[in-house]
Amino acid sequence: MVFTEIINFFIDSTQQTFEYFIRLDKRIHYFYLITSLLLSCYVYVKLKKQESFFKYFFPKENWLSKSAVTDYLFLFFNGFVKLGLFAWMITWAYGLQFELKEFITITFGLPPKDISIRILLISYPIVYLIIGDFSYYLLHWMYHKVPFLWSFHKVHHSSTALNAITQYRIHPVELFLNNLRSILILVLLNALFSYLSFDYFKPYTILGVSVLVLLFNSFGANLRHSHIRFTYFNWLEKVLISPFQHQIHHSNNPVLFNKNMGSKLALWDWMFGTLIRSKDVVDLEVGLGDEDVDYDSFWKNLLYPFLEALKIKKR
Repeated sequence: MVFTEIINFFIDSTQQTFEYFIRLDKRIHYFYLITSLLLSCYVYVKLKKQESFFKYFFPKENWLSKSAVTDYLFLFFNGFVKLGLFAWMITWAYGLQFELKEFITITFGLPPKDISIRILLISYPIVYLIIGDFSYYLLHWMYHKVPFLWSFHKVHHSSTALNAITQYRIHPVELFLNNLRSILILVLLNALFSYLSFDYFKPYTILGVSVLVLLFNSFGANLRHSHIRFTYFNWLEKVLISPFQHQIHHSNNPVLFNKNMGSKLALWDWMFGTLIRSKDVVDLEVGLGDEDVDYDSFWKNLLYPFLEALKIKKR
């Protein structure tokens, strides 16, 4: 019986991972991969590359190196982690959202009856973008500034050749914190907007996917972890983080480690002095520099952060 459950768990986790390529809410859905390919064609033509497009888009180092294999292993491993450890978070989130809405109702009474559902539909994605992105910036800033958290966040920065799967190169400890942040923001906003609409409001989606997610993933999100230098207009990079700006964040130059920490918006980096625009960086190598050797395999990435965190705690 136990053996059967283990087999079923393995099958479910593997299936869930492969579904990333056919689930529209996942960044590596085939549609987003196609749009990224088209944007890469634009960059290829713009930069007047002499090599073939195939060689330009599929360099061996980025897709078949030891670093790339580690990315792929984390994609599958974290599929098991999500199914085994985080499934309970969904049930917990629904309960928390209901209790929070009840608390708001008890504290402030019934909401005004003249609030337009149309206004709520328009304001929800805007509020979610601002609060969600700012909370991401703060957590990301802590990953880089708090030594204990940096021990685990290093795993994401240890890739020496970026590809679309590098985004899943995340240590389970960071994965837990990322999911917790996302859930708390969603619970807060959904409880508030549910309260304001007497439970009538539902966020607007297209094919079941948030409009923001659809736009973000369609316009080069996969190029954030790549070697394709896709930039925005110089002035726009003060507002939105371009794919190349995020690549800069992965630089193995310590001067650039703590730059461009926003997710979608560059406003926070601009406001707090952590913004670097594409025009300011010419040559770029990614990774951890001298520490790359400590994170050059899947198992080192998985286990070494715990050892480093223990050393920090002892100090």
